[in-house]
Amino acid sequence: MADLEVLCSKAQPYHIAMDPKLLEAVISGDERSLDQLLQQYFSPTASREEIAITIPEDARTQKVTNLFGVTPDGSTALHIVASQGHLELAKKICHRERSLLETSNTMLDTPLHHAARTGRDEIVSLIIQLAKEGCIEAKRVLRATNMDKANALHEATKHNHASVATTLIEEDAELASMLNDAGMSPLYLAIVTGSLNVAKALLQSSSWERASPVSYAGPNKKTVLHAAVLLSPEIIPDMLKWKPMLTRCVDSSGRTPLHYAASDGHSATVKLLLEHDPSTAFLLDADGLFPIHVAARMGNVSTVDQILQQCPKTSELLEREGKNFLHVAFKDRKLDAVKKIISKRPDLKKLLNDRDNEGNTPLHTAVKNSDQQSVHFLLRDKNININVMNYDGFTPLDLAYAKLDVELHFPLNADDYIAACLALTKAEFGPRQFHASKRIELSGNKVQRKSSSATRKKKKEKSSSYANKEMEKHHKISQNFVVVSVLVATVTFAAAFTVPGGYIADDHPGRGTAVLAKYDAFYWFLASDFAAFVSSTTATFLFAFTEALVIDQHARTLGLCLAVGALFVAIGGMFCAFVSGIVASLPPASNIFNIIITFSIFWCIILSLALFLMVRQRSVLRHFQVLETVRQREGIKQLLFPWYLYLYLVLVVGVFWPSAVQL
Repeated sequence: MADLEVLCSKAQPYHIAMDPKLLEAVISGDERSLDQLLQQYFSPTASREEIAITIPEDARTQKVTNLFGVTPDGSTALHIVASQGHLELAKKICHRERSLLETSNTMLDTPLHHAARTGRDEIVSLIIQLAKEGCIEAKRVLRATNMDKANALHEATKHNHASVATTLIEEDAELASMLNDAGMSPLYLAIVTGSLNVAKALLQSSSWERASPVSYAGPNKKTVLHAAVLLSPEIIPDMLKWKPMLTRCVDSSGRTPLHYAASDGHSATVKLLLEHDPSTAFLLDADGLFPIHVAARMGNVSTVDQILQQCPKTSELLEREGKNFLHVAFKDRKLDAVKKIISKRPDLKKLLNDRDNEGNTPLHTAVKNSDQQSVHFLLRDKNININVMNYDGFTPLDLAYAKLDVELHFPLNADDYIAACLALTKAEFGPRQFHASKRIELSGNKVQRKSSSATRKKKKEKSSSYANKEMEKHHKISQNFVVVSVLVATVTFAAAFTVPGGYIADDHPGRGTAVLAKYDAFYWFLASDFAAFVSSTTATFLFAFTEALVIDQHARTLGLCLAVGALFVAIGGMFCAFVSGIVASLPPASNIFNIIITFSIFWCIILSLALFLMVRQRSVLRHFQVLETVRQREGIKQLLFPWYLYLYLVLVVGVFWPSAVQL
């Protein structure tokens, strides 16, 4: 046999398995069984400073068990009784071996971590008391951290054990200033996990006077007030009473708690924060936005209204690009928010003509965004100046026409409507000579043009990329439509040799000719089928032609437009052939004939209306919106003026007779 002496300060239980009887005793809280096991493990002559542990010679074949044994996760008997809350057993174990107070398991949790996690405040108090009385440094036990770098206060906070948290912070205020691996202090963790009882207990503790600023820190330089604004607004009054200066603290993105409240639309929180410190409404974040701009960008009308009530001067604030808060709302397509704000504060309409650092008004911005609804809203206000030039010399009409795709597009998309609406409301172009002027830069005493070799190379690459994108668009369009054109050609080809009514038999006069050749509707059938076949085969050829790599972009665009037009003709011819074939197959005097004709006409009307409403409902609505905008701004006479009326009729024809396809 060999004797192994283990000192109290060097007890290392990691390689010895715990006796199953001991494990059962500490879990169940059986003091009697524990006493028997302790007597068995420890010699009566062993002192508290030095304990002799006897390991049998056959230890390799038998499981060695004693008080220092551990469970598979490395937890000692003290870990287990701390979790279970067996106070008396904890006292007995610590009396036998006090070094277990700072022993950690495989997750680096100490018994204090276990007691704090499960809310065992009596065990926590016992461990603190024994650490003070023994040969162990109390602070080392209290400030021990696990693999997550969390101390016992973090564990108590995470599981909302307020009494344990109070005990710990009253004992060592420095615990509140320790951060876990996520960069969270215990108080920040309490807000994030919703442990409001712990948060309130910590805020009410007198030990905060000794805590450092780290005690209210979180990740990315956020503070507990940032977290409270987003997750637990009900605790904000306690925080403001505790640390009023938190309202001015900024995170890594330069945002104050008011920025977050404005972004989330918490008007009550915004009101509370501004009551404590109105100056925070005038602080910029890293993106150059004031809180009112953040609220406008998110469309939070109540928040914007609250900020304006408490800080009216914020309406004049400009963000980094020189935009006011209404301009920012237009940029982010928050038209509904703008309408509600202006309905409450009509005096803010004056901001709708303001220009940003590039000279753009909200109307310029709406045109750039292809935001038709915003354009209509602005044009219907006669106080809006629609001919303002930005610093590049462009009016809104210039920008609208620059966005039009003159080669290939579906008629009257949003950009077309915007351009038509601006033209009908007498918007003007900027001076052409201003646009044609070349920009130059001064370098010392020399005048240098911007277009250097690097710039020309960049432009060439950009042009090549654009050409590739156009080719890809045309390729997709050809693939989608060529299937339809081939199908129409196949059907019309087959219909020409399987005519309605069939052919006259060989044993009859006029053999081999069509039975229904005497009816006019039959010739309509043949003409329609022939037109559909020729048009579909032409469309198929043109679609294949546009796929050829040897043709230029202009030829490809022209071929694709012609192919789509031919395909529409083919589909129309096929439909006419179908109707005329049915008519030719029925006797003119038959009641069934009349019923079929009536039903066909009625069904065609219903189908056309349905397709029109499904495919073109937005187009129809946009037409009415354009007309209403012109009426409100220019009056009814403008709609009846011949030149504009003819222009608009030409645009309307595009809805009913599409000549191109949307990319």
